[in-house]
Order: sequence, then C-alpha cells, then structure tokens
Amino acid sequence: MGADLDWFIIPIRKIAAWGLVGVVVAAASVLGYREYVKTRPSAEERARTEIESAAALLSRATREAGTARPGSNLARAADLLQEARNVMGDQRFEEAFRLAVESESYSRRVIGRLQADENGDASFIFVEGDVTLQRAGRSNFETARQRLPLFDGDFIKTGHTGSAEIMFTDGTLFTIRPGSLFEVRRPSAAEGSGSEVKIVSGAVNVYTSTSPSTVATDDATAAIERNSRVSVDVAQGEKTEVTTYRGKTTVSTGLNTVTLEGRQRVVASARTGALSTRVSLPESPLPILPADNRTFDLASGGDVDLKWSRVPDAARYRIQISRSRLFVPDANEVDLDDRTGLSSRIKVSREGSYFWRIAAIDRAGVSSDWSSVRRFRMLEEPVRTGTGDTIPPELSVLPPQQMGNLFLIFGKTERGAVVTVNADPADVATDGSFKKTVTIERDGYAMLVIKAVDASGNETIRRMRVFVETL
Repeated sequence: MGADLDWFIIPIRKIAAWGLVGVVVAAASVLGYREYVKTRPSAEERARTEIESAAALLSRATREAGTARPGSNLARAADLLQEARNVMGDQRFEEAFRLAVESESYSRRVIGRLQADENGDASFIFVEGDVTLQRAGRSNFETARQRLPLFDGDFIKTGHTGSAEIMFTDGTLFTIRPGSLFEVRRPSAAEGSGSEVKIVSGAVNVYTSTSPSTVATDDATAAIERNSRVSVDVAQGEKTEVTTYRGKTTVSTGLNTVTLEGRQRVVASARTGALSTRVSLPESPLPILPADNRTFDLASGGDVDLKWSRVPDAARYRIQISRSRLFVPDANEVDLDDRTGLSSRIKVSREGSYFWRIAAIDRAGVSSDWSSVRRFRMLEEPVRTGTGDTIPPELSVLPPQQMGNLFLIFGKTERGAVVTVNADPADVATDGSFKKTVTIERDGYAMLVIKAVDASGNETIRRMRVFVETL
C-alpha cells in the first residue's frame, strides 16, 4: 500500500539555531520560577498577614459597636481571631488563614450593619409609653421610636407604662407588654426557621403568619407553628407560662415536652424544670355592640352600652376600657371582672378614642383569651355628616417601609376618617394617624392604594408603586 509523503529540507544551520533558542527559553523558565518562588508569600506569611488584617478590622468593629455580647457577631469575630492565633502557633498555617478570613467576615457584618441604612431583622411598628432599646454590644438604653430597625442581639425594655409592637421580616408580630425585657435574635440560616426571640422577664403576645417562631426563656423554649397566636409570660426565677389561643406550640424544658393546641396552657417551673398538666381555657366572647368605630356625643350624657355574646362555661365576664390600643395599665379607664350578664352600661366623661375588650372567666377562675378589640369615640361635637360637607379629607402617607415582601404603611388623615390600604382597614388613632401592614404575595411591581373616607363620604386616594424581589 502506498503513502503520500511531504518532504521538507531544513538546513543544518537552522537546526543549530533552534537548539540554541530552546536552551535559552529553558534557562529563562527556570530563572523565572525561582524568582516567583522567592517573591510568592509562604503559607505562614499569608496567615500572619491575614491575622493582622483581621485584628485591625475587629478593633475597628469594637470601637464602633462597643462591648461584645456572647453570641453576637462581634463576639464570634473575636473568638475566630483567637482560634486563628492558636492554630498559627501549632503551624497549621492554611487553617489559620481560613479562620482569620472568617473573623473578618463577622467584623464586616458589624461595621456594615452600623453604617448601612438597613431594615434590620425586625422593626418597631408601634411604640407607646416608656419603651427603650439597647443596641447589641452597648451598655446604654435609648428611647425607642416607631419604624426603628432592630437587629440580632438588641434588647427592648418596656416600663410600667410602656408597650410596643415589633414585626420581623417573616411577618411574625410580637406585642411586648409592660414590664418586659425582650431580646431580638437572628433566625438560623435553615429555610423556614422563622423568627427567634428571648424573653428575660415580662410577657409577649406572638402572632405568626406563614413562618414559625421560637420564643426562649430561662425556663423553657416554645416552638410556635405557622398561623398561631400564643402568649408567653415569664416570672423571672419562678416560672414560664405558655398559652396557645390558636394554632399549635411545642413547649420543652429539656426534661419534659408537651404540645399545646388551641385554648391550652402549661406552666414550666424554673426550680424543677417540670411542666404542669395542660389547662383548657374557655372560649372568648364576641363583642356585639356598639359597632366598631361608633361615635358618641358627650353632650347627650356619655353613656355607652356594651353587649357581648354568651360563653357556655363562663361564670362571669371581665371588661376593660382603655385609652391605649395596647391596654397599658395607666391608660385603663375601666377594669371590671364581676359582670354576670351579657351587657353593661358605662359612663364616659372625657373626649377621645377608647378601646374595649372582654374575656370570659369559668368557675375555676380560668380566663379566656381577650376578645377582639373594638373602638368607640367620644366627641364634644359630633362629626358633621350630610351633603353640606364636600371637602375631601387630608391624607399624607410616608414612604412605605419594606421588609422583604412586607410593607409597613404610616400616615395621617383627618379625625374621624376611615382609612383602607388595598381595601383592607387600617388602624386609625384619635388624631388621624394610622398604620397598616401589607403583604405582597408575588415578585415584581405592585400598587398600594391608600384611601381615606370621611363621615360625609368624601374620599382622598393616594397610590404608591412598590417592588418585591424575593431570593
């Protein structure tokens, strides 16, 4: 079988020249590699440089954030830096380098959180009375304000006249009652882990939405499932009382575990770690009269007739009327727990907005959850209605505060007006200020329609375009 071959004639002088070029290239490669090895940092040098950088960054974070609280990002950065130094001494240079880089990451979180305009892990949506905030790593308390963001390690303290509502980015709402000390904790990275808090003392009401929530105390841990309403009450050093009004909660002390469903309560002992037997609660009454947001004329006497539904196991009923939507003790005008009928006439002598609620108490003295809250207004001069008033109400709305797919809406309208956001009623105070939480269920642009309607039917509408992008 034949083959086609191409022949090339190369002069011997060219072969010699190429050989010389090859020798030169090889020599240059060897010299270049030796120079690279000389100039390249060793593993030890890299680790030492990174540790110095981590130490400088930690020092800066400490100056800005203050003392490191155990478990905070600042404390983690310090622990990782010390660990890097320890393994450096054992000549485990690559591990020392990795730990130093991780320490820098935590320090940057501290610095970035303090410098950036973030929404935080949660936010104050309502503050009333004596409420203060201690930032993570700091020793002083500052006055809490509505819309203020909250972060992992922050403490909230409410005085005897104070109460607050905070909302986490997952939609869980916490109402912190008077005389409480409450710590915000960042949830773990696990998907669906939900919000986390610690109650040192006092009491909170928890309203979960589409995510679960964990409430820890010194005595017990309450794992609250989605779409639940739970109360956690802590008498420090004595007991933790957990009540599930709706949904399901698993309470654990380390020694015992119990699951509570709707209208059940259990008490964890601080001394023994034992859980009590479950106690069942009576049903809650339903307010019937007056209609919500009813306006009364003080000039006609100031009498208000309250009516509610019957609860089968109730021996008596407890009524509270307050000037505070959160029923702060000093703002309560009426607190009666001896009503045996299904109605009561109350005389109100001062102008303003009032809130009322009712609970049932059975023969064993066990109280139900409070009913839903209703509001009525007492005015010196009733709001004028009819065709004579044709002026639309004033309506101002602040830029929405976004927390993921949640939007907190704050604004103000005229007294007596009703406000809705996307046709859902907002909470309007006596002076016309209002707030509303809105959840947008899908990504992309959405429209918020805020409408105020006065007693004569005049309305003012504001529209706001918002954008949602979930990861």
